[in-house]
Amino acid sequence: MKKIILGILLSMSPLIALAQGKTYFVSDEGNDSASGLSIKEAWRSVDKVNSVVFQPGDKVLFEGGKTFHGQIKLQGSGEDGRPCIISGYGEGRPVINFGKAEGAGILLENVSHWEIVGMEVVSYEPPLVGCGRQGIVVRISQPGVFDHFVIKDNYIHDVWGQLGGRGMYSGYNSSAILVHTHRMNYSPIASAAPVAPMVLNDILIQNNKIERVDKCGIVCRGGRNNVVVRGNWMDNLGGDGIFVNGPYRGLVEYNVIHRSCMRSGAPNIPGDENWWPHVAACWIQNTEETIMQFNEVYDTGRNLYNGDGFAYDFDFNCKRCVAQYNYSKNNYGLMLLMYNIYENVTRYNISENDHTHLIQMQGPRIGDRNLIYNNVFYLDYGMADLDFFLGNDGEKNPDELGAYFYNNIFYATGQGRFRTAYSSGATEVRKYDESIKPNLPSGSIFLHNCYYGPWNNGYPDDPEALFADPMFVAPGTGGEGLNTLGGYRLRPESPCINAGMYVPGSAKVDFFGNVIDDGHPDFGVFEQPGSGVFSDGSEEEKDLRARQASDLLWTKWMFPSAIASNNPDALGFRLIQPIEESITGTLSWVGPSGKKPVVVDISRLKDRQNITLPIKADKATLESTTLKVNIQNGSFAESWEIPFQEIVPRRR
Repeated sequence: MKKIILGILLSMSPLIALAQGKTYFVSDEGNDSASGLSIKEAWRSVDKVNSVVFQPGDKVLFEGGKTFHGQIKLQGSGEDGRPCIISGYGEGRPVINFGKAEGAGILLENVSHWEIVGMEVVSYEPPLVGCGRQGIVVRISQPGVFDHFVIKDNYIHDVWGQLGGRGMYSGYNSSAILVHTHRMNYSPIASAAPVAPMVLNDILIQNNKIERVDKCGIVCRGGRNNVVVRGNWMDNLGGDGIFVNGPYRGLVEYNVIHRSCMRSGAPNIPGDENWWPHVAACWIQNTEETIMQFNEVYDTGRNLYNGDGFAYDFDFNCKRCVAQYNYSKNNYGLMLLMYNIYENVTRYNISENDHTHLIQMQGPRIGDRNLIYNNVFYLDYGMADLDFFLGNDGEKNPDELGAYFYNNIFYATGQGRFRTAYSSGATEVRKYDESIKPNLPSGSIFLHNCYYGPWNNGYPDDPEALFADPMFVAPGTGGEGLNTLGGYRLRPESPCINAGMYVPGSAKVDFFGNVIDDGHPDFGVFEQPGSGVFSDGSEEEKDLRARQASDLLWTKWMFPSAIASNNPDALGFRLIQPIEESITGTLSWVGPSGKKPVVVDISRLKDRQNITLPIKADKATLESTTLKVNIQNGSFAESWEIPFQEIVPRRR
């Protein structure tokens, strides 16, 4: 029997070796003519590594504590369950010093299934106008699906790139860690000229240390599924700390960002005219159901031309995203709300001594259901605005701009004070009008918040306001770390306990992990255990109605803003997501006189994402008419019109 087993193992040994891949070693005392397959046979140079096309399961290990000069450009791909790995061996990190060179210290381009673990990347060279530098880069510049990239436990520092410009290595591409599709395309019009997709999935950027870098710390732009940015620490960045663009259900958590945005927006920065001055610490864009949580942001900078400086930001095209359990201290605001954003939630966050525009609403309309609830805003010096931005020329309607504020605690003591203000104008000459009062029903924006301390222009219009000392345990004593914020718990005698407003779809736990299991939460970020009245049927009915209204408006967001009229024989368009089964209604087109109306019953659609309209009309006729949409969910209904529009093909 032993001989049989030995025979089987011997026959399997080539397969085992194949599954494991090869391990290559690189030492500063190695020889590029050697095999590289042992420490004694180690390679010597980065150039040798760049010449090899690696296979699934291969590892490239650099000697720890040694410095290797040059830029690593890895070739070959791993596969599912057999990634290629670049890391170190021995004691300490291997250092990749790419000096004055432009581009990345370590580059993965148009490959898949790689892990970069435990490396140190530096340049040390001073900034040079026209020379963009990067740390670790994953770049996809050709169509296809590219999966599995792990960038973990690396140290990237003293990489001075370009704060601005639009080149391959400058601006947002000038980052310590950059994972991106090099071509980005967005169009609000359905049936636009097709572009071959570039898809990035399964991205983990974790536990990296980043300091002294221009422009950005971490940029992940174009990743779609399973995107996680977690546990990274960074300090002294010229621009943004973390910028994540594109994921569905992405996760940005447990990151610590010190002194980001320190140089962007400063006057007289040398270079071309394409400097983008507006930068923030941690923000997401073009994302859906993505979460930012348990992050910490400290001491963000804000120079003259930087209109931002926020700790967090729901930027363009964020839908149903959540910012929760985060900490912001000594920044230029907790949260920025940009344009075309829907049902994003800012909840159970702590803002301590953030200044200027505490919350700025640049683009959200009141009906877009963006919520800001159960946060604590503490201020003991200076002014902090709830800032409604009316545009550079004041073109926006104050009656349409805003979000919903529920169950928050605004606490000003010492020389601190809040105000609401409507701002307008370019960043460096922005004006603030404290006198504007929107023509809205009472409680349309602020409802059921606790106010303690002075407001420069009077308290917000909040018909269910609580004006009282919330009785924190020790307000204003937050240090560095989420574990330093116990002072924002409520004392047992606090008037904020069990006094909050029920918010459908609320968080399940508070900032400190206490379960929120009653229908009357406390104000602020702390839920006193065992103090509430448990939920009843009426509250469940509120949840049901809230979901119905939400799903209806969500469906409206899934439709294009215009439909191509280039093919009048069989007009079709694609929704961002399929229409939910609970949604009923019609799609109708009424042509000019003499044309028979075309009506499509949504309930009878077999494909609820790819819609085909049996319309036959010439292009001129179509472009003079619209598609009418009527949808309903429960007792909620929406109606609107979508125009037809000729599509001009993009130049490439």
